[in-house]
Amino acid sequence: MDRTRIWNRYLIPLIENFVAPYSVLRKILPQILLLGLAVYINAWVFMVYQHLDFISAIYAGVNVVTTVGLYAPNISQMTDTEKIVLIITIIFAVGLYTSIIQSIVSTVINRSTWQDAKARWRGSHMKGHTVIVGEGEIIASAVRRLERLGVDYIVLTPSKDIANKIRNDRVIIGDPKDDKNLLSAGILEAKNAIVSMQNDMDTLLITLKIQKINPPLQVISVVKDSNMVDVFKTAGADLVIPNDDIVGRITAAAAISNNVAGVIFHDRSENLIIGLFEIKKEIKIRDLPSGILPLAIIEEDGKLNPYFEKDTLLKKGEKLVVLGDPNLFKKVKEVLGE
Repeated sequence: MDRTRIWNRYLIPLIENFVAPYSVLRKILPQILLLGLAVYINAWVFMVYQHLDFISAIYAGVNVVTTVGLYAPNISQMTDTEKIVLIITIIFAVGLYTSIIQSIVSTVINRSTWQDAKARWRGSHMKGHTVIVGEGEIIASAVRRLERLGVDYIVLTPSKDIANKIRNDRVIIGDPKDDKNLLSAGILEAKNAIVSMQNDMDTLLITLKIQKINPPLQVISVVKDSNMVDVFKTAGADLVIPNDDIVGRITAAAAISNNVAGVIFHDRSENLIIGLFEIKKEIKIRDLPSGILPLAIIEEDGKLNPYFEKDTLLKKGEKLVVLGDPNLFKKVKEVLGE
């Protein structure tokens, strides 16, 4: 196992558990400072008019604003100015205290806050990983596939629904159009990036931003409108997948044959489909219909055998993966005895 793999898989998850609390603290720091300012203003009133020391003034101010009532100045001895200033500060402070404290508590106890903090630290320190940017079911599906393949990844999505579906500490919730979020996902050290937004214009903008930040990075863009393919290639996308077009081709091919197993992307070939066939009659590779290209033989024990010649005998119980026009798949089935 190489150093990058060890760093991504073992060291980062260990270190991020110690770093995450500091990341969360940075997130609530502005709220804490605002709360401190509100407390100080209340304390200042008691220091000026009641001549209390600093600690006692803070104690008195918090007691009065929170209505605990452990300290209350003698109203008959208070000047009108003091009363007016105290009334104003209490009115503003009561709502401010409640709002800030509620926000701090909500942030700290929210599980997604800690996951986001871990993911941002992890992404900014990972190397050779895949950055998945976008929203929609395609993102969740890509994550499941990468998990099965054992590929290191970070997800950057504006969708809380997608984050909840994935539910791990590799998800950053944020606007992908913000350069800071892309950098937090580790776009500078990533191996490649997958971009799939609900709107093709957003996908295009993010593709351009990634190319600007890290030009050598391989970018895979998923688009809904197949007419946008050339635009995305001009923008620097290395591979453009027209989602609706691919689904349409699979559906149409499946209507011709139930042996469809995959497609060749639109920019490679228009009519080539990957097919999977069960061998029920022994034949040689050379007996396959013209226009069908055999890719691999799946043996009975599940092993993949890509090494064969024209005279290789296809045995019963094996499966054959081919590439060709789906209109020819019916002939393949007849030859193989399906």
